[in-house]
This record gives sequence, structure tokens and C-alpha cells, in this order.
Amino acid sequence: MSKELPQPQESEEVDLGQLFKLIGKAFDRLFKFIGGFFIGIFKLFINMLSHFYKRKIWYASAVILGLVIGFGIDSTSDKSYGASLFIETNFNSARQVYENIKQFNQLAGKDKDVVELSKRLNITEEEASALKGFYIEPDIDENIIAEEYSNYYKKLDSISRLEMTYDRYKESLTPYNFKTHQIGVAATDKRIYKKIEKAFIKEISSNSYLEEVLKVNVDNLDKQDDALLIQIEKTDSLVKEYLNIRINESNKEGVSSSGTNLYMGDAESASLIVDESKVIEKRLDLEAQRRAINTNRVEQKNIINVLANFPATGYDIRNWYNKMKILIPLVMFLLTFSVFMIIGLGKYLDKESNK
Repeated sequence: MSKELPQPQESEEVDLGQLFKLIGKAFDRLFKFIGGFFIGIFKLFINMLSHFYKRKIWYASAVILGLVIGFGIDSTSDKSYGASLFIETNFNSARQVYENIKQFNQLAGKDKDVVELSKRLNITEEEASALKGFYIEPDIDENIIAEEYSNYYKKLDSISRLEMTYDRYKESLTPYNFKTHQIGVAATDKRIYKKIEKAFIKEISSNSYLEEVLKVNVDNLDKQDDALLIQIEKTDSLVKEYLNIRINESNKEGVSSSGTNLYMGDAESASLIVDESKVIEKRLDLEAQRRAINTNRVEQKNIINVLANFPATGYDIRNWYNKMKILIPLVMFLLTFSVFMIIGLGKYLDKESNK
């Protein structure tokens, strides 16, 4: 016996029809809103073009006048030049360098103390007046940070390793943790940099304690090199003696040996066998240590190493908003636009008030 399927109620059909009508109206309003929005933007764009076209002479005159004034100001005002010096600090001297740079910036940028600047940098007061600021920041290399983090991470215990992430380690670093730094100098004379370079490098590393450390370090390197040289001379003598013994032994009949045999007292001939090649290897190792000392002498010759000197002349460091030939025409254009907007707003308000 088949069962009859339930038929949809008339009220349900009406509700569904109303729902679809509401959805359709919602989409219709949405599309009309989007269309009206873009139409409004297009009308605004056309009105703006019409506004500028009708008053093109006014705007062109304002821009040209601004260019003339801007070029005149730029030609008579001092230009701002900049140049950078890259250094590497030794003996934990970064703190001293940063303090000295702050002092120089105070003298040049705030106090305008040309007398002190000329005395410390061995230049004239007129040349010192061209200096406008001194700046320093670490020259950060992500690869070096990652390498230092890896070495630091290896030294931590298991609990500390869970807490010390790379980002946290990087945030904990200060400028004093880096060895390489960039020093910038701002001036109005682009040829001042080579004149101050020698005295400036000496001044920023001036510290009696660091000078003593440098002196002791140089003395220690010299003593290490002298000690290695004595060892090399003794090693050469020892190798020479071993070779002489080997030659003498080889001249004996019926004696064969893979190495040089040294006999101590009544010891048997096989009790002590020396291979002179190991002594030669020791000599090569001593030579490598001397080469390392020579490298250290160069790298640790000064409190700070200059990796890149100042260029022969500085370069223009002004931004676009510091150049009057760009800034004044822009201001004149906006001022002209504002005047016309105020006039248009006044006419609109008069029209509305007369209704």
C-alpha cells in the first residue's frame, strides 16, 4: 500500500517567494550603491579637471612663481652634504666612541662651538662652522648576529635554551655589542671631510685606559713573536741534527731503519725512534702562529680600525621637502587651490542663504 507524499503548504510557498524578493532587492540596492559610488567618483574627477582647466592660467602662474622663488632660495642658501666613515672597534672601545660622537654632535649641532671644534679637529673656525652634525649607528649584519647567537646558544643550559629565542637574543643586543659601526657627518662644505679625517679618528678613540691596553697588547704580540722565533730556530737546529744522524746511520753497513734512532745510555737501539717529519710539522705550526700574530698586529694596531675612509667630497643628503624649488611650487599650488575652494564655498553659502 503506497503512502501519499506530503504536499507543500501554501503559506510556505508565500514565505519563500517573499524571501527571494528580499534577497533580490538587497542585491539590487548593493549594485546600485556600487554603481553610484563609482559614478560619484567619476563625476568628482571630471569636476576637478574642469576646475583646473578653467583656471589653468592661475595655477600655472602660481607654480612658475614658486619655481622662480625656490630656485632663488636654493641658490643662495647652504646645501647639506653628508659622508660616512666605517670603523671597527677593538678592546671594547665602542662605548667610548659613542660618547665622543655624542659630544661632537653637541658641539656642532646644538652649541655651535666652532672654537672647540677647530681646536680638536685641527681646522679653522670658518671650516668648523660648516660642520652641522655627527651621527653613529652599528653596521648590522644578520649573518654575524645569527653566528653569534649560535655560539651563545651552545653555552646555555637546557632550561635557558627554552627561553632564549633568536628574536629575544636580537632584541637584547645593544650598539656596543657590534664591532662595525657607521659614522655620518653632516656639513655645508662638501670638501671638509678629508680635512678632519685624521684628527677626528684620533679624537673619537681618545682614552688613557684604552691607550694603555693597546700598548700592552702590542708588547705582548711582540713577545709572542720573539718566543715563536726562538722555538723555530731551535726546531731548525733539531731537524738539522736529526738529518745528520740519519746520514751517519745510513753510512753504516747492515743497518736499515724507517726513522732516526737515538740511543740513550745502555738502551737498546729500538727503544727510541724519532721521525724528523713530526719536528718539521711542528715548525710549520709555529710558522702559522707567527702569521696569525702578524694578522693580529694589523687588526689590533689601533683602538679603532678604519674600514672605509671618508670620500673625497660629500654628497647631497637633502630630502625633496628640503629643496625649495620643489617645496615652494607645491605650497603655491595648494594655496591657490585653497583660495578657489574658499571662494566657491562662499558662493555656495550665499546661494543657499538666498533660497
